[in-house]
Amino acid sequence: MRIKISNLGAIGEGVVDLSKRVTLLCGHNGTGKTYFSYVVYALLRNRLHIKGDDELVDQLLNGRTATLSINFELLAKYRELMLDAVVRDIDDLFGIGSETAQKLFASFRMEYVETKEEMNRQIKEVSLQRTLHIQSVDVTLTKKAGEEELTLQIQNENVPNEAVMGLRFFLSSAIFHTLAVYPINEADVFPVERNSIYTFSKELSIRKQEAMDNIQMMIDKGKKINKFDILFNNKRYPLPIKDGLLVAEDLAEIKKNQSEFYEFAERLEEELLQGRVQISNDGEIQFKPQRALRTVLPIQMTASIIKTLSSLVVYLKHIAKLNDLIIIDEPEINLHPDNQIILARLLARLANKGFRLWISTHSDYIIREFNNLVMLSHKDKKSVQKVADESLYKEDEYIKQNDLAVYFFGYKNKTSKKVIVTQVPVAENGFEIKSIDEVINRQNDISEALFYALKYGEEEDEA
Repeated sequence: MRIKISNLGAIGEGVVDLSKRVTLLCGHNGTGKTYFSYVVYALLRNRLHIKGDDELVDQLLNGRTATLSINFELLAKYRELMLDAVVRDIDDLFGIGSETAQKLFASFRMEYVETKEEMNRQIKEVSLQRTLHIQSVDVTLTKKAGEEELTLQIQNENVPNEAVMGLRFFLSSAIFHTLAVYPINEADVFPVERNSIYTFSKELSIRKQEAMDNIQMMIDKGKKINKFDILFNNKRYPLPIKDGLLVAEDLAEIKKNQSEFYEFAERLEEELLQGRVQISNDGEIQFKPQRALRTVLPIQMTASIIKTLSSLVVYLKHIAKLNDLIIIDEPEINLHPDNQIILARLLARLANKGFRLWISTHSDYIIREFNNLVMLSHKDKKSVQKVADESLYKEDEYIKQNDLAVYFFGYKNKTSKKVIVTQVPVAENGFEIKSIDEVINRQNDISEALFYALKYGEEEDEA
């Protein structure tokens, strides 16, 4: 699925392919990488409601299995409505007022690059199996390659009466959303503000309580008000930050679920954090250092690397699902160069476990390591495998050339007013980000000139 956007802030035009296993965004500050990431998150997050299919639910409840022919016309309409919802709700996405949004994003547009026929053909050709979680019911959705029919099967032995209404209301929407965003399951975002979300989540709790008190007073005075709108539909935070805060508010419940990637999160803790991130019974993030296991630190007393990566650890331990798209804005924040390299390798392992990654970075260390991981994918060559062994790379730390898409956000020239998003070629030895290479080369040249001036300049002056 390829998406084209136009007139999004500084971005004049850009096309990205969401089907790639790893997507890397590079470019100068202020060129729209975060904006683009937010828009992709909003698109994949949108779960639109369509009319339920009572006949399908009855067939499923009575026989525990059911079949459904894909309605491609309705699916195409659903996809278009997803785009429309992002454009319409751009004020909520960026946490700004509607008047401001109209001024800043009046010309913002989104569209699919593929035609409806191409997208329908892609869906027809895929083979998929997903489990839909609808309230307390798990429904397995299966499709064989080349067929236009879905098979559904209830996994629960018993379906409680209170869950039947949920199936009637949500099942059809869940099916169409699954097909519309394939091959992605869900999108989860880790914005640059992630190092503060857990630290200040309690402050948000206080504001919620104060808001409820104010609402109650207004109700007592006979004023009609929508409590939900006041609490959650405010314009204080952009949507990714708001969603992160809501996760932080629900940690006590989230803790009860253990994802299939829990052990991977523990390895991330061992290799990067040297300790354990844990959730208290009260829903607070704590940290236990490996060198002082009896010590339990509240999140606000931990090192910056722990604040930055704790949300990713919690996600992998308790929320993550196969084929999720993980959006990380500047993963290098607060990381020493050696840890940036370790994180790049860990991200490659995540991609090879079935996740999809969308990463925006300014780090030369991460870019270089991604290049190494692309070259490492050619480990069928004995010489490459020898280097991998000597450098202690793990078996699944590689990125296939065809699984990586790299985009550069930049102005065409010094007089250009809009950013153009350009796809960077990925060769068997990786890719180049010239804007970073030029800075490094220029700095090296200055350092070399200063060194020789310092070392030999006085002798030249005397002569």
